[in-house]
Amino acid sequence: MGIMENFNRTVDYIDANLDGNADEKEIRRLSGYSRAMFSRVFSIFTEMTLSEYIRGRRLTEAAFDLRSSGKRVIDVALRYGFGSPDSFTAAFKEFHGRTPSEVRDGKPFRVMSKLRLALSVRGGEEMKVSIQRKPAFMVAGLMREAIESSECPATWDALYEGWDKDKLSALGTGQSYGMCFDVEDPGTINYLAGYDASDGAAARELGLDVVEIPENEYAIVTLEGPIPACIHQGWKYLMESFLPEHGYRHSGAPDFEVYGLGDMYADGYEMELWVPIERA
Repeated sequence: MGIMENFNRTVDYIDANLDGNADEKEIRRLSGYSRAMFSRVFSIFTEMTLSEYIRGRRLTEAAFDLRSSGKRVIDVALRYGFGSPDSFTAAFKEFHGRTPSEVRDGKPFRVMSKLRLALSVRGGEEMKVSIQRKPAFMVAGLMREAIESSECPATWDALYEGWDKDKLSALGTGQSYGMCFDVEDPGTINYLAGYDASDGAAARELGLDVVEIPENEYAIVTLEGPIPACIHQGWKYLMESFLPEHGYRHSGAPDFEVYGLGDMYADGYEMELWVPIERA
């Protein structure tokens, strides 16, 4: 079964368990990924988070329940995972623009439909992708765990505030990396802003976090354009088209943004995305 079929089966399962009873092991069985990794894949495909989708679907089904069943607001709130009528009413009004009572009495409400995706096979030379096995290497830098993706630039700011850029470059080849690793919480990432390091002991003496990366096979995408737009486009192309076409999936090992020289916000900026892969 292909990646897209697995994706849709997993979404079907989550949608059938909007009451909060979705089982982590079943999500892994259906999708081939942990819940956290599936959440990353979901965001790449849909450009919204899995939690946003679940919340929207719960509030949609809650509105249908209120309109058709005559249930009490508190009963509907508890069914869809809200701890109190007040928290339910606040979320409901934010999503629908109406209170639960108004919707029950006939006012219009918003509908987030059940999601299904179809594979978009683009092919051709839309993006330059190669499959490469990289030998083991080491990165050293500043690590931040359980952060929002939007906090990654601040991690780089903190790195350069604490360490001299020339000393960081001198640790190895001078190549800089943004590394995402060991994602467990669907809503956050673990991130390291760092540099290639040939001498781990020297890097540790500087007070840097050091990570040894084992040999891996990667899908390597050459990106062109300003960040973060080119990075988002690269991820979307890989996960939506290239990997399913060629029978691969993300292996769960660390993935890397491999930065080039020059102005990161210029149209002609070039960098690479390294995504560890395994056969689906």
